[in-house]
Amino acid sequence: MSLLKSRFTPSSRRLLKKYEDEYYNKKCLKSKAQIEEARQIIPGGVQHNLAFNYPFPLVFTKAEGAYLYDVDGNKYFDFLQAGGPTVLGSNPKAVREQVID
Repeated sequence: MSLLKSRFTPSSRRLLKKYEDEYYNKKCLKSKAQIEEARQIIPGGVQHNLAFNYPFPLVFTKAEGAYLYDVDGNKYFDFLQAGGPTVLGSNPKAVREQVID
């Protein structure tokens, strides 16, 4: 049984490389630099396998509502929500205010 309905073709490899060049290598430079620095201390630059993404992990600085924000200022939809424990979303204002009080 295969997870993919079709093979990963040379054409799709070219598209993936193009996306990598146009997105990761232009819009995620700070994340790339921080992960390269982390690799000097932590194998792979991350502490668990869910954080490792191709071509390199992103470094997130903020979580709010349904979104994550990386060190480069890019906004992402947080579909994982830390693996499930955050049933109220990421950093909800009402909870944050109660913790601070």
